[in-house]
Amino acid sequence: MITVADKLVDILALLNLILSSAITITSFSLSAYILFYNLRSSVARAFCALLACVMVVYLGDLLLFSITELSAAERWLRFQWVGIAFAPAAYLHFSDALLRTTNLRSRWRYGMTRASYLVSGAFLIGAVFTEWIVFDGILTQRAPHLRPGPLFWLYLVYFIGSVTWGAINLAWARRRCLTSTSRRRMTYLMISFAAPALGVFPYLLIISQPGPLLLEMFWLLLVIGNIGIGVMLVVMAYTVAYFDVLAPDRVVKHRLVHFLLRGPILASLVVGAIILLVRVEAYLGLRRDVLAMVAVVATIVLLQLLISLSRPFLDRIIFWQDRQELVRIQELSDHLLTTSDLRQFLENVLSAVCDLLRVPTAFVVVPGPDGPVLEALVGSIEGDLSQHTSFVAAELKSDISTQTNCAVEAPRQVNGYWVWPLCSGEDDMHILGALAASRPMSMATQIELSPEQIAGLSALIEQTAAALEDRC
Repeated sequence: MITVADKLVDILALLNLILSSAITITSFSLSAYILFYNLRSSVARAFCALLACVMVVYLGDLLLFSITELSAAERWLRFQWVGIAFAPAAYLHFSDALLRTTNLRSRWRYGMTRASYLVSGAFLIGAVFTEWIVFDGILTQRAPHLRPGPLFWLYLVYFIGSVTWGAINLAWARRRCLTSTSRRRMTYLMISFAAPALGVFPYLLIISQPGPLLLEMFWLLLVIGNIGIGVMLVVMAYTVAYFDVLAPDRVVKHRLVHFLLRGPILASLVVGAIILLVRVEAYLGLRRDVLAMVAVVATIVLLQLLISLSRPFLDRIIFWQDRQELVRIQELSDHLLTTSDLRQFLENVLSAVCDLLRVPTAFVVVPGPDGPVLEALVGSIEGDLSQHTSFVAAELKSDISTQTNCAVEAPRQVNGYWVWPLCSGEDDMHILGALAASRPMSMATQIELSPEQIAGLSALIEQTAAALEDRC
């Protein structure tokens, strides 16, 4: 009989599986990102070594979820020791690289860092090929683990000592910082420094399998811990991304945040959706490959739309101090029009005007230094084109010299065309150009438009004027 406690454990185990997938993806993604942009930085390379340890351990956890044979589980449990064994050395390497950024170099400390990799390699060999460090795998429900060997305590001392030494080095590096910016970044690293250690340490070797009464608490703490580890890894990567990068902080921050959204977060959501849908495979009555395809497509498309919609708001939150300048930059980017952009836009507007008024020809004329300029044309004009544009330009001059009337219901009638002045949005007395449309023979004397046509034509004229104003 399945109890409420069993269902709670199942839910927590499923959440832990999704979080483990997310941490694995995030570790790999951040490593690729930092190596791409910060390859020359010794701090970045050392941090990628830490991320690699975390990735190996969590990848092993993911694979162990689907293993049902003890022999296979034991192989992957020993595989995890690649990350477990080298994590202390990576900590010393990372902290020494941080001290070097403050111009504090030590051959002795550098030699100890290199020696720590040899020690970690020895522990890895002992864990994989002997039973001195770990032995006798135990395949329990959702928590397979090894037993501690006779020399496991030696690794425990080495792990705690290395992480503690690394934390001392980091605190030392923070004290040596001379600027508030570098000190703030070191503070972020101190807050999140424990994340890799919390993620890779094999707790079950010490506490063994929790009893039935503590199983729910064990999985709850594991879920909460993985959430914290994921957040701290991102904080560490955010700080490391600034080392040895000759770019403004705004560029680094913007680049990293949008990479996280379109990279690890998107991939983690896709994997999470697949895991959840596979769990309800029997209930939905669909094949697993169909569910996976639906989950991947829906998650990718919907998240891309969400990112596009929320991007302006995210940028303003991220760059809160410069939000006013950012708004102006975004508005300027939206309003920038090349010559080809403007012509194509005007042709689209003129096509809509022709369809709305049921006329074959429409064009836009703007004043130029050497006379009127035909900016865009839809349809064909009978006779001399320059003559028509000159008549329209002359009408514009008369409008400028007298009181301008920009009402849609009262266009000028010039040489067989209706002409509407294109007025500036800020000042109706400032005319940017004119929109002309051929006059149907059925309306020889006055224009007769329905309220819907007037509203549509008003919107098209305003859009045309706004485009010309942006170009100016």
